[in-house]
Amino acid sequence: TYATWWIRQTIERAIMNQTRTIRLPIHIVKELNVYLRTARELTQVLDHEPTAEDIAQKLDKPVEDVSRMLRLNERIASVDTPIGGDSETSLLDMISDDDDNSPEYTNQDNDMKQSIVKWLYELNAKQREVLARRFGLLGYEPATLEDVGQEIGLTRERVRQIQVEGLRRLREILEGQGLSLDALFL
Repeated sequence: TYATWWIRQTIERAIMNQTRTIRLPIHIVKELNVYLRTARELTQVLDHEPTAEDIAQKLDKPVEDVSRMLRLNERIASVDTPIGGDSETSLLDMISDDDDNSPEYTNQDNDMKQSIVKWLYELNAKQREVLARRFGLLGYEPATLEDVGQEIGLTRERVRQIQVEGLRRLREILEGQGLSLDALFL
């Protein structure tokens, strides 16, 4: 009956919308199903898994279209899926953490901080305080020119001038040691 068609369509659409981790539009799923059905038919005839070229030839479609459609059928694996049979190790455990600091990086970071403090103490007290407050060094939080000016009783323009002088002096100190100020921020 006509109701059977509507029921079948509703069930098919529900399956199409809910079976994938990443939802594909229904017209794409229908086209993909045509390719997959043809692939199953060719598997029975050829006695091996058909290639994209075989499917394209059977359907009289471009190979690129068939390949693109078949790539949409690839399943997405969860990173929590256990690796191996009854292993407790998951894929997530095997992926390296880019934010995880290695001992070498930590030591290098600590050395850099100590060097910066040493170089800051080669500046005069006003330059040292302005740079420390502006860039969050020596225990200060990073602050705006306006905030630094209010905290130390200077105008923001004077704070900016002292900052420029301090950075110029810091650059001279670093260049005297064969370093570049730009290398600090890479």
